[in-house]
Amino acid sequence: MTARMQRPGRLRQAGFSLVELAVSLAIVGLLGVIAWRWVASTREPLQRPAIMGQLAEAQAAVEGFVLARGRLPCAAATTGGAEACGNAAAVLLPWRDLGLSSRFSQLRYGVNQAGAYNLAVAPANTVSPTLGFDYTQGILAVPQNTEMDAALGRLRGTSGAIPAAVLQNGATNGLDWCRVLRRYAADAAPPAGVLRATNPVDATSITLAFIIAHPGMNGVFEGNNTGVTFDFPGRAQTNTFDDLAVGVGPSDLSARIGCVARLSAMQAAAQGAYTAYDNARVVQRYWALRVFDIAQAKAAKESAETGVILAAMNVALAAGSAALAVASAANTEALTIAGVALSIANAASAAVEVGLAATDLTEAIQAEQDSIAKELASRAYLAHVYDTFTQALNSATLLDAKGLNP
Repeated sequence: MTARMQRPGRLRQAGFSLVELAVSLAIVGLLGVIAWRWVASTREPLQRPAIMGQLAEAQAAVEGFVLARGRLPCAAATTGGAEACGNAAAVLLPWRDLGLSSRFSQLRYGVNQAGAYNLAVAPANTVSPTLGFDYTQGILAVPQNTEMDAALGRLRGTSGAIPAAVLQNGATNGLDWCRVLRRYAADAAPPAGVLRATNPVDATSITLAFIIAHPGMNGVFEGNNTGVTFDFPGRAQTNTFDDLAVGVGPSDLSARIGCVARLSAMQAAAQGAYTAYDNARVVQRYWALRVFDIAQAKAAKESAETGVILAAMNVALAAGSAALAVASAANTEALTIAGVALSIANAASAAVEVGLAATDLTEAIQAEQDSIAKELASRAYLAHVYDTFTQALNSATLLDAKGLNP
């Protein structure tokens, strides 16, 4: 009887454990559902910063490409990541040429390649004012003048760095590309076909230098990012659109690359070289006048020397005439005596002319010495001006060759 009464108690206790197990499983399941929904709700905030970080890294690589190549990269046609310049259908990021990993192969990339504003090609030399000018034009020949020949030789290529610097100007670099970018940024009505990003709400668009787009968490491009067009960067995310993009306009890119500061420095250096060249030409003309003045002074001295000789000859002739008149005066009438007096007066006048000619000769010699001294001073100054011009032109050429390099 006692044994039969104990069995029901044991059965009831076993049934209670199964209920507890069922309740526990239900609670665990409910917690799992809550945890799954929480993870799903926090998944986008966790991935969005990673996507934006990838876009920022790609943008930095594109801008670094400009500094190295003097142009923006072309888009890639395949996920292999190699540039496909000339392929209008290429819309992928050239990750291989940018030095990035293959995880960037899913990104789309667009670059403006419209007409004169093609940013994916290295333009011809367009730095203005150009340094490619023959700075030896108008330089005077200086025969038998060693110092001036040496100074002018720096312009003619016999010595110095000016001719080599002028020849270096033929190379193109990022400064030339910056000129194209600045013109693109300043164009209020750019031509059709330039790179644009469109706002789907009101169909407005903005011009861009380049744009990089990410397909978002679902890995599928949506909206206007499905072809060769691009959506407005910063377009609001929806259930049917989660693409992310970063777009850089020509003005922003110019500021980020440092085009304004470097072009300004280049322009100032080029203008300085022009000014120094103009100064050299002016001083050279002044020096040429000094050389002419010496020639004139020498001619005046020679004329004064001739005048002294002629005056001395006049004195001799007048003295001879006076002596002849005195010798014959003893046997002649009073009229002959008057002739003697006239001859003596002529001799005295000739003597005065000798004195005046000697004074003119002294002044001519002094004028020649003054002209020589002025020529020496102008020659030294001209050599200094040429050296200044050499430095100014070389500085401008170095800036031109440096381009966008740090």
